Amino acid sequence: MSKNIRKSTGKEESWHKYEMESLESYKLQKQGKKNEFVSLDTGEGEISKFVPLDAWENADSKKEEIENNLLGTQEKISGIEQEAYEKSFAQGEKDGFEFGEKKAIKIIENIENIFNEIASLKHDVLKQQEREIIDLIFAVAEKIVHHEVRSKESVIKNAILDALKLAVEKSKVVFNVNPDDYDYVEKLRPEIFNQNKGLKSIIVTSDPGVSRGGCYLETPYGNIDATIESKLEKIYQCLQESVE
Repeated sequence: MSKNIRKSTGKEESWHKYEMESLESYKLQKQGKKNEFVSLDTGEGEISKFVPLDAWENADSKKEEIENNLLGTQEKISGIEQEAYEKSFAQGEKDGFEFGEKKAIKIIENIENIFNEIASLKHDVLKQQEREIIDLIFAVAEKIVHHEVRSKESVIKNAILDALKLAVEKSKVVFNVNPDDYDYVEKLRPEIFNQNKGLKSIIVTSDPGVSRGGCYLETPYGNIDATIESKLEKIYQCLQESVE
């Protein structure tokens, strides 16, 4: 009986020992994997110190995590830059349009001012030319008139008769005429009396201040300027008024 018990105990001890050895072997194997090393090539033909494999794996994982974080950060930065660019472009486009619009308005105003100045200048030039033309016409007319009065004695005759028509009281009159017209006017006495029934007295005086072809009439109620100069002045005033 006792022999059987001992045998049985010996087997149990042997099995227990085997289990312990297996467990220890497993622990050592596991520990060995943890302590495995890898070598790094420095690129210069030398081998660096050994690094634990799990540390290398952790480094790769950390590197990948950092790269992912950097990629995400770069994408965010790119998005922010794009958004800022679009906003700046839109604002710049708006500011540029407003600036261009203001500049265009200013240019249009300048053009309008130039046109107004040209129109005003044209008007002034035309007015100046009109006055110059009138002066030229008057100068030519004056020469023609003086030529006519020198060549035609009838000019002084018409001047005297026209002046008498304007006189209110013509019973006594005095004719002031150019010395060159004096003799001719004296010869007109009969004709002047015949055409003016109320006329009683005529006095003819020689006045160098009166141009030939004209006369200065004196009456008891006023004087009448029938000189060539006064007639030309009236014509000149009428021409000036016609262009104003």
